[in-house]
Amino acid sequence: MGASDSLPEKRIVLLGKTGDGKSSAGNTILKQQVFKSKASPESVTTECVSGDRKVHGKKITVIDTPGLFDTGLYEEAIKSEIIRSVIESSPGPDMFTIVLKVGRYTGQEMEVVDKIVEYCGEDIFNHSVVLFTHGEQLEGQTIEEFVKMSPKLQELVDKCGGRCHVIDSKYWRTHQTGYRSNRVQVKNLLETIEQKLKDNQNACYTNELLQIVEEEIQDEMKNINQVNMSPEESREEAKKIVQKKLLVKLAGVTTGILTGAFLGIGVAVASVVSLLKAANDAGVIEAGTVAGAAGVTG
Repeated sequence: MGASDSLPEKRIVLLGKTGDGKSSAGNTILKQQVFKSKASPESVTTECVSGDRKVHGKKITVIDTPGLFDTGLYEEAIKSEIIRSVIESSPGPDMFTIVLKVGRYTGQEMEVVDKIVEYCGEDIFNHSVVLFTHGEQLEGQTIEEFVKMSPKLQELVDKCGGRCHVIDSKYWRTHQTGYRSNRVQVKNLLETIEQKLKDNQNACYTNELLQIVEEEIQDEMKNINQVNMSPEESREEAKKIVQKKLLVKLAGVTTGILTGAFLGIGVAVASVVSLLKAANDAGVIEAGTVAGAAGVTG
């Protein structure tokens, strides 16, 4: 684990499938329109976007991600955005927010829950909260009562230590008090995150891949010699450079392995780290050669 208290902001990564309201949730948390959001069967977030703002006295950085669990994007486009997600999250997220929607959970919705459980390493759940959208669909229920109706949803929430909240980006925006108020629900969500960070001794989630990426960002920042550039601008420039390099070095890795590495699946982390170390040690940029040496195939 890496301590996150050296960084002033809290980094929240949104995970979920297309159409469940990740982008709207990000906008609701930050109380401003940062992320593109509309009703669509295809992924609207075609690039990872981050936004930050002071909310209830805390600087919050929210990182939206492509629909990692179902999307109409091409494999290479998905890979690019997973890498961007890793870079934006570096040195590690303080909390993953698993975004699901209130509604009927048929076989297709349950498959998404199964994928989340499959792709996320156990340590992810120790740094996760479940956030339901479309709260208006509760029709008088609490979110806890809704979750109890589905053993799989209850299992997922239990894996996250019972951390579960609900918002409604359309109907609950104007209410200032009560259960049906985004203001109240976001405040409760941020308090849950703050308490969990205290329980984790202010340690963010990290793994070897995220650590290597952070080291590469720091190295690139040292190489940037722009006199009038602020540390924040230098970091943003370094992140762009690192993303281009990683796209080449990880060209032989499937999106499934890359997603698993980001989300802490041990075998996937080991595969990707092995590839990166081979590339760095050899100073090789031709990804095909290095991928073969590391034993990772597309």
